[in-house]
Amino acid sequence: MPHTVGSDQTPTGALHDPPLAAGRHLENGLTLLRAWDKPGWMRAALAAAAFFGVAAFVLGAGNRFTQGPWFLYIPDVALIPPIGRAAWEQAFAIHQQSPLFALCGGYEVGGMESITVYQFLYGWEWLRIASVALFVEALFLALLFFLGRAANSARRPDLLPWLGLLAAGGGYLVLRHFADHAGLFATINLGQHRHALDITFASVGLALLIVGALAPGRSQIGSAIPRVTWGSAIAFNIAFGALFEALDARPLWTTFPGYTDSLLPTSDRLFAFNPVWRNLTENGYLIQTCHRVLSIGLWAAAALALVTALLRGRPWPRAVLLFGLLTLEGALGVATLQAEQQPLVLSIVHQACAIAVLAAALAPCDLWAHPLAQTRTALVQHRPHR
Repeated sequence: MPHTVGSDQTPTGALHDPPLAAGRHLENGLTLLRAWDKPGWMRAALAAAAFFGVAAFVLGAGNRFTQGPWFLYIPDVALIPPIGRAAWEQAFAIHQQSPLFALCGGYEVGGMESITVYQFLYGWEWLRIASVALFVEALFLALLFFLGRAANSARRPDLLPWLGLLAAGGGYLVLRHFADHAGLFATINLGQHRHALDITFASVGLALLIVGALAPGRSQIGSAIPRVTWGSAIAFNIAFGALFEALDARPLWTTFPGYTDSLLPTSDRLFAFNPVWRNLTENGYLIQTCHRVLSIGLWAAAALALVTALLRGRPWPRAVLLFGLLTLEGALGVATLQAEQQPLVLSIVHQACAIAVLAAALAPCDLWAHPLAQTRTALVQHRPHR
């Protein structure tokens, strides 16, 4: 448009074009975001992010298996794995040329051929990278769907979850800094502080993703305080379990429920280090005691909640699920503790089951209310009339 010049010789068109152009760009951006307002797709994206996140957690998080001798030297992987015996042998020959391979003593484990172990590690690493990439992609799609929903909403979007996410991220970075410099305040530092921090925050994040996929809407029934209380207690128990695993404290106490001829180890074992707070992250006896006491306490609390719900006629599916998952988690823990050999598979399942327990505790109370109501209605409608 032509620019008109006023008495002060200022082009008036130049004052109005930039805001109009900015407004058009903003409107175009909002139009693009509104096209992503698909609640069903957002739920599917959250479910995919939860699935691939758990897969990445199992494949990438430290556990008894990945801390073994095979994983000291992980092979480099390509987008397309080798195809055929000759391609695998060529890739393995290149892998053997590294001095680190000889330093680690090769892959002679349990009578298996070295190339077989190499193929297994290659597949494990390939799946780990693929699951991480798919997790990030699904999470990005879920964010786009959320922004599209917010652009179409007449109300201001609820920023509380995002502020909580930012606070959790800031807290993690602060704690990670101290964990990375644990040698300044810890005598025994095997990386257990960082391992416990990573496992706990990853478990909480994945549990929240599962809850978001199952119940994308904000619950209007019940207070969030009980769920936060349950979630905090379970998260602390996960942290103690990660410390227990990182310190390999299993051989110290394998009997259940008590310790040899007493209920707990003696105080000189539980509080062997000075200052006393060091025992919480360095003493395998106290760490295992805290993990056991919290596990038994959570199981007892879930049993009490189930009995209370049944006696008072309250909705019980969530209480049943939480009690069942805690029972399964406890059984896996005891089996892992008393296994004669290294319980690799049991340890991994025990670690992943804790995420399901946390998700069940954080899920809103009305998650199963509507399906149950629909089931009751269907039963009443199909009941034969006398």
